[in-house]
Amino acid sequence: MTGKWKSFGIAVAVVGALGIAACGSSSSSSSSGPKGNLEFAVFHAFSGPNAAYGPEAAAGCYPAIVEINAAGGILGHKVHCTPVDSKGEPADAVPAANRMIASSSSLVGVIGGGSNEATAVVPLFQQAHIPIFSTTGQSSFDHNTASYFWRILSPDSAQGSAMAAAAKKLGITRAATMFGNDIAAQGSAPSAIAGVKRLGLALPASQTLAVGQSSYRSEATAMSNAKPQAIITEADPQTSATYFSELSQVGQVPKLITDPVSQEPNWRKAMGGAIGTTLLNKQDYAVVAYSPATLPAYKVFTSELMASAKHVPNPSQWNADLYSVADYDSAIIMALAMDAAHSDAPGVYNRYVTKVTAPSSGATIVHTYAAGKAALAHGKHIQYVGAVGPVHFNQWHNAGNAFAIERYVNGNWKVYSLITAAEINAAAGF
Repeated sequence: MTGKWKSFGIAVAVVGALGIAACGSSSSSSSSGPKGNLEFAVFHAFSGPNAAYGPEAAAGCYPAIVEINAAGGILGHKVHCTPVDSKGEPADAVPAANRMIASSSSLVGVIGGGSNEATAVVPLFQQAHIPIFSTTGQSSFDHNTASYFWRILSPDSAQGSAMAAAAKKLGITRAATMFGNDIAAQGSAPSAIAGVKRLGLALPASQTLAVGQSSYRSEATAMSNAKPQAIITEADPQTSATYFSELSQVGQVPKLITDPVSQEPNWRKAMGGAIGTTLLNKQDYAVVAYSPATLPAYKVFTSELMASAKHVPNPSQWNADLYSVADYDSAIIMALAMDAAHSDAPGVYNRYVTKVTAPSSGATIVHTYAAGKAALAHGKHIQYVGAVGPVHFNQWHNAGNAFAIERYVNGNWKVYSLITAAEINAAAGF
């Protein structure tokens, strides 16, 4: 864990292991719903190799509750966010989830459940009738049948295809791949590799690294000898820093086509220390799910994010992170679903998630919780168009997004080029 998040992460670890037990002893799956203040759990890794995932999700939850509570709360109840450390490992995530479900009488929804632990914990939330808005990219959820599982952002398979399409769009003819062997990275690796081949690009090297090793000298040397114009890559901060440091010692670091992991502060800190921030900024092309920052809800997210500095250190660093943006929308959607259902019981309001997001004839378009709450109070049907744009859940509770190539310029992420659906489909073979 980086120094920036050290004190925050320790506090979260205590909450995940001990503090949640103070919330009470009854289950939140009761049809009558919780009493008193309501709770959104930020269930993510706050420690371990993917320790940035937790703060990233918290940067979505806290702005949402600022907005919700400013509008009077949900059905008269204030809301708070509770960080819970999953540690990014199923062995730790399962007992943490079980403790949270058994102990909290105010839990109404979960934000999180990353790729490394989603398969293990989603069934637990399903059994407890607790909605979980997950950021997992695993393809196993593409045809999800868990009624309490929801996914706003595109799956890893789409991410991999978008990365291959980005290589083609950047004029690359020789694109190598390097992915960590963890679940998160391997979600996008197959579609990225297949996309490179499908688009007619040469694949001079394709590497899968055992994460967390002290050296990758032989792999770095082999990559250098392959002389790719670009490396399509996803790996955790420590693995990436070690590998690319050694690559820079034995050869040159070519263009890097990365995914949203490269926008996380601890990844950039580790990589900047390994190869220098100037070279990193010059060579890195991040391929990320995209939503225009000009959308009305995105502007509200930005405002509420800046108002959340008490709980979100250095909040501006998350403003361009679409995972944070999606987690913000997730909380707003759950809140509006409760208002539409006239119930904060998870087993009741879960059925109303699509009722407040799906387009329908005569629906009132809303971009904020306050506007949605007011429209519902007047008996109107609503469609929430959030900070990620319209959220159209399919029958498997999945929604998708456009993608963009972004670059880090003068301290901010800037859109370099949009990747069209046709380009992604060509890489995916559709």
